Order: sequence, then C-alpha cells, then structure tokens
Amino acid sequence: MRRFLLVLLVAGAAYGVYRYSVVEPPWRAFHAFARDWAREDTPAAAAWTSGEAAKKAVEEKILRGVVRAPMEAFRGSREELESRETAPDGAVLLTVRQSVFYDPPGVTSGVGGAGVAAIRHVARMKKTADGWRIVEWTPEFLEAKARR
Repeated sequence: MRRFLLVLLVAGAAYGVYRYSVVEPPWRAFHAFARDWAREDTPAAAAWTSGEAAKKAVEEKILRGVVRAPMEAFRGSREELESRETAPDGAVLLTVRQSVFYDPPGVTSGVGGAGVAAIRHVARMKKTADGWRIVEWTPEFLEAKARR
C-alpha cells in the first residue's frame, strides 16, 4: 500500500512539473500579451511578439480598432483557452476567447464595467531564446453587449 501511494505521489508530481514546464508556458505568455493588448499598451504587447509580421499586426490592430463598440474606460479582461494544438515544428497554436470589460461613453460603473466585448484570438507561438513569443496573431471581434 505504501509503495502504491509513493508511486501515485511521484506520478502526480511528474505530471505537475510537466504541465508547469511544458504545457502552460505558451498559455502564460499569451495571457500576458492579451492583458497588455487589452490595456492598449502597444509597446508591451509588441514585446511578446517575434518577427515583423506579428509586431506589425499588434501595432495595426489595437483594441479600439478591433472592438466595434465605443469604449471610454477599461475595467479589466479575462481569457479562456478554447483550443491548443502543437504543430510538428514545435509551434503551439492557441485559440483564446477574451472578454474585455469596459464603460461606454457617458457611463461610469466604477467596478467591473457596464459593457463586455468578446474577442477571439488565434495565435501561433514559438519558443525563442527570450521564451515563448507570438509569431502570428489574428484577433476577431465577436460581440459587445451591456452587462447592466
């Protein structure tokens, strides 16, 4: 019985290390990118890219240009991983749904935002010397609606 518990404990620890060091780093890097992009901090978001095409996409597709709703105040964002695929070359393709909470002009909610916009991101990520970076990225506006 002790041997079984020891094997179970070692297997659980190995799985945790695998998830932390192999599976989650691309997701953590994209999460940081999406947070910076939603805050409209273009230089910080561009720092999560590798290559001119991805950097240019970040500079051209700012939040207020992608979301087709008037936004006055940013109130936070949340990201949900929809899918994750690994390519034969080691790249990771993430599809992420981001909810951006905001106040429309003339409305001040104080906390949480009076509106929410949904954006679907498709990002191709590769591991570089600086860590995981976005090499291709496309945001797609899905919807905007009132929360209150």
